[in-house]
Amino acid sequence: MSTTSTNTPVSGLFAASNNNSTTKDKSVNSDKEAFLKLLIAQTSQQDPMAPQDSNQYVQQLTQFSSLEQLMSLNQGIETLAVGQMSNNSQQAVNMVGQEIVAKGDRFNHTSGESQDISFQVNGKAENVVLTITDAAGNVVKKVELQPQEGVQTYRWNGRDDEGKSASTGSYSVTVEATAGEQVVPTDTYVKGKVTGVRFDKGYPELMIGDKRVSMNDVIEVK
Repeated sequence: MSTTSTNTPVSGLFAASNNNSTTKDKSVNSDKEAFLKLLIAQTSQQDPMAPQDSNQYVQQLTQFSSLEQLMSLNQGIETLAVGQMSNNSQQAVNMVGQEIVAKGDRFNHTSGESQDISFQVNGKAENVVLTITDAAGNVVKKVELQPQEGVQTYRWNGRDDEGKSASTGSYSVTVEATAGEQVVPTDTYVKGKVTGVRFDKGYPELMIGDKRVSMNDVIEVK
């Protein structure tokens, strides 16, 4: 399968990052030179009969040293960020063609087929209700499930509440769990094969059909 991208290729992104880094290095050097020139000018133009207190020079040099360390630290962090982006991009590309499980609430359904919907109840609940809606926000299926704690899978037969076969399209799922008047947190998951990677937001996103999935939301690679 091919990796889709509408913007600059990955190599181009890294080349641009390197160019930006070179520009920033020149900027930092210019700032250092400007400070030193200012310090020399200040020294050469002072009144020899009333020289500036040496303690002020020490303070200025100390401030310059602190500023230089902060600039170096910032450069190091930016270098790490570029390296991390490169690593994440490579990992994303390597996932193309693999089945993944990720946090999400949207899925594609093909009419006449069954659908496994995974979710997790993060605590003890007394009532659990799963609701499936279509792309227009209309409720297609609403069902009460056993109030079990942990990861579960509901197998939807692809039919609505009236027993009619749901049409092909995009759907979303919500799971509401309660214990008395307390809301119990839940998570929903999507499964699918990674068909491509997008970089148009500045970071890699996995594509499952027409759905975007963040790398941070992936919990399993099969």
